[in-house]
Amino acid sequence: MKKTIALFMLAVFTNSCSVAYQNLKTNQSHDSWKADFENFTGKERIDFKTEKNKLVYLSSEIQNSEGNLYLLKDGKEIPNQNKINHIKIDLQNPSQIQIIGEKAKGSFELKYPTFNVKTIQVVSNQNFELLALSYLLLNLEDFENIPDHQTFKIEGKDTKIKDLYALNLKIGKEFKAYQKSKNLEIIKSYFDKNFYLHFSNFVMSLDNFPNAKINSDNQLSHEFSSISDQEKFIKTFNDFYKEIHFDEFLRNYQPYYQEMISEVSNHIPRENFITEMEHFYSKKVDHYVLYPSLTMPFGQGFAVGNADSIGNVFACFNKPESINDTSKLDLGFQNEVSLRTICIHEFGHSFVNPAVDQLDEKLIASKEFLYEPIKNKMSEQGYNQWKIGLYEHFNRAGEVIIAKRLGDNKKADEILNDNLKNRSFIYLPQIVNQLEYWYDNEYFSKTYEQKVSEIVANLQAISN
Repeated sequence: MKKTIALFMLAVFTNSCSVAYQNLKTNQSHDSWKADFENFTGKERIDFKTEKNKLVYLSSEIQNSEGNLYLLKDGKEIPNQNKINHIKIDLQNPSQIQIIGEKAKGSFELKYPTFNVKTIQVVSNQNFELLALSYLLLNLEDFENIPDHQTFKIEGKDTKIKDLYALNLKIGKEFKAYQKSKNLEIIKSYFDKNFYLHFSNFVMSLDNFPNAKINSDNQLSHEFSSISDQEKFIKTFNDFYKEIHFDEFLRNYQPYYQEMISEVSNHIPRENFITEMEHFYSKKVDHYVLYPSLTMPFGQGFAVGNADSIGNVFACFNKPESINDTSKLDLGFQNEVSLRTICIHEFGHSFVNPAVDQLDEKLIASKEFLYEPIKNKMSEQGYNQWKIGLYEHFNRAGEVIIAKRLGDNKKADEILNDNLKNRSFIYLPQIVNQLEYWYDNEYFSKTYEQKVSEIVANLQAISN
């Protein structure tokens, strides 16, 4: 028996057109719609209103065994190239999706979540600057004693290693009088137990020194043995801030901080890779923040963040070329390649690592023999465990796929070939291929986490 149904659209959608279905089964929410039917003739539609700085990511699966079934965006058919197809819809202007049936027997499944078009914030954090300065002062002699004749090749040029730390040495010299500070001695006792960067999230979650206080709700206190230990740490930094007149340093170095933020802001990736990442991994994060640092030693970096933020603290990447004349500063942060790595690679870990962490430990152990052929090369890069190797493999696979989704196949090939040939990520082709298959065929039926588990279970050894 035929039945005419007008389905009510939620939120930004208008009512659908009147259509004729036979044996309809349907399920619709504010951002998804699934239906199967034996005979569908007519037209359904979803209307998206204008919303600034927002877009819809439409994923669709259209199947019919009889008749014709079409999916259109603003009157133009969306090619049904894969089992599941993905397109972005910019909401700068109103848009309409139409589903047209001509005596169609089959089904359609649509998902159309809305994403905020996010920008990357670039800011400095004064608590972190004091944390990094403390580490710098405790190791200042090591940096000062780097032999002048030691060089390092950067982009084919020999560069004095000591010159790479020029900005650190300049800042450290201003605080040399405090190297014997009792507060710094207490800080050292904490750094001796745990690498200083592991305190980054904690200090960045506090009110600004010298007015920081313990927060009973702080979830980042696992670095400390007790509440009193945590209170001692905070008090010491409050006192050290006042002792060294850190507020004067921050005022005097404002031109440097402004230049640093400008150098980073002008060289971060411009493509909308954040939306691609959030859609691919099916996870949204409210804020993406870069925290460049003047006091952090050259070349260092560390991932930071919390439940609603992904970020990274990092020092300059290039040799600072001009650090004394505030009218023409060049602080070494103008490196598009390094900033792209931080934005896409380092941000990617926040999506990938939790999925790997969900793997059954027995599964990881059962595949640990695959680490042996790459162990030496991985260890040289700091990846000295099989699980860490998995983090890196899946993260780099994501980089390849995100580059393709942005239409940059050349960059995707560069990432794949560099990691395969120069870094021994020999399982990358398998992972990329299976993730691409998942995205084009199984996106509705398996989560990213489920696919990661399946891929690890099926990883094959590479023959020489």
